[in-house]
Amino acid sequence: MICFMTGGVRSGKSRYAEQRAIELAQKKDCRLHYLATSAVYDGEMEQRVNFHQQQRQASGQNWHVWEQERNVDTLLAQIDKQDVVLLDCVTTLVSNELFYGWERGEERWRDADYQRKVVAKLTALFTQLAADYQAVIVSNEVTSDLPVADEGTFVYQRILGQLHCELVALADEAIELECGVPCWKKGGRVC
Repeated sequence: MICFMTGGVRSGKSRYAEQRAIELAQKKDCRLHYLATSAVYDGEMEQRVNFHQQQRQASGQNWHVWEQERNVDTLLAQIDKQDVVLLDCVTTLVSNELFYGWERGEERWRDADYQRKVVAKLTALFTQLAADYQAVIVSNEVTSDLPVADEGTFVYQRILGQLHCELVALADEAIELECGVPCWKKGGRVC
């Protein structure tokens, strides 16, 4: 089961996703797992990570937090299938996988075969989550912005849009948050 959440930056996605995950875990009386994909690479990201940590702590729930930037699929063997998994977020995970090695000057992202491998790897992760777990998956809506001029951003947006379509197809629920308001696009109630 997948509950997919998307929306603009700072639209309330993570807070709502955490509430939804808690709700699912309470129904099943199971553990909560948080798969955090962000790397702390500057002061702003450090603040965002700290904010999310405080938000989880304030929830009063016992989150089992896994911080892993890439190869998130390797964590699943350590998580019981009856537990609830929150993956935050797909946009960061796609960036981490697609642009891996950029700091060393590598540009594998330019290779179409490498792009296909990234899509296949993440599609397999989402398919496994849908088949074996109750998962809440968060992503940012970055594909409805103005057209981009640089190739890297174009490739990233194309892949992210493709993966969003895969996620919605797998999802039992698809929710877009706008200004903190959940708009159900699939399952639940439709806005």
